[in-house]
Amino acid sequence: MLKRLFSIQPAFQLNIIFFAVMSAVVFIFSDKIYYFSNFFVLYISMVIFQFFLIRVPENALTSFIKNIGFPVLSVLIAFDTVGELIPYINPEDIDMVLLKIDYSILGFYPYLYFDKIANPLLTEIMQISYCFYYFLPFIIGIYLIKNGDRKEFYRALFIVLLCYYLSYIGYILFPALGPRYSIAHVFKNELNGLFLADKIRDFLNSLEGIKRDAFPSGHVAISLVVLFLMWKYSKKLFLLCSIPVLFLIISTIYCRYHYFADVLSGIFLSVVTFIAGNLYYNFWLSKNGNTFIKR
Repeated sequence: MLKRLFSIQPAFQLNIIFFAVMSAVVFIFSDKIYYFSNFFVLYISMVIFQFFLIRVPENALTSFIKNIGFPVLSVLIAFDTVGELIPYINPEDIDMVLLKIDYSILGFYPYLYFDKIANPLLTEIMQISYCFYYFLPFIIGIYLIKNGDRKEFYRALFIVLLCYYLSYIGYILFPALGPRYSIAHVFKNELNGLFLADKIRDFLNSLEGIKRDAFPSGHVAISLVVLFLMWKYSKKLFLLCSIPVLFLIISTIYCRYHYFADVLSGIFLSVVTFIAGNLYYNFWLSKNGNTFIKR
């Protein structure tokens, strides 16, 4: 069984392992989780469906589902359900610890500094920059698909998924709400924009709800991992996206989603993920005859 699991694409291995582990976690904490059976069945179903997709003959539709549709669905389901489970699994938030870390490093609180200089134009720029994160994985994926480099597409898919899932594990181990909730009473100014910022903020809040997803910063980690991939495959894409990613990183603090410690941990996670992901993918290729298709 393990040998067969190891022979399939690392991205698909990762999905199977993550959801299998989460089903075990849900089972272990079943006495504390309301409707735990719903989570358990969902996670087991994700594992089974991933195995099913691996065996389905490829055509245009199944290839899209296997390589894009299901990975996107997996990330969304993982994010939403992990956020729901954290209060039952690890209810002790570490926001106060992160506040102390920020002050010990910087000597001030950057989100409170931004509160003093906040204005509608800057808020508009920062909130739009924050959303660039949602498009970055698709940009590198489409680039690699368009260039017909399936081996490197699967590498990128694996590394990006690895970063997502490691960040979700971080949310479980170190639950934190972020400054917008933990110290909401301290801010003196509302972050109102000009045209889109308010709508974007309200939409994201309604879509995500209140989740303990601050540490590490997934926005920073995923954005930097994709930027590293762009450097590897297309210097032009890297140059085009570098400034937007820089603004994105700043926006995580300006918009009060993250602490400075979250950003640092996101940077660290991106480096670890990129190095470890490449090492594992190269190892997997060497053990599977340097072919990226399941044998």
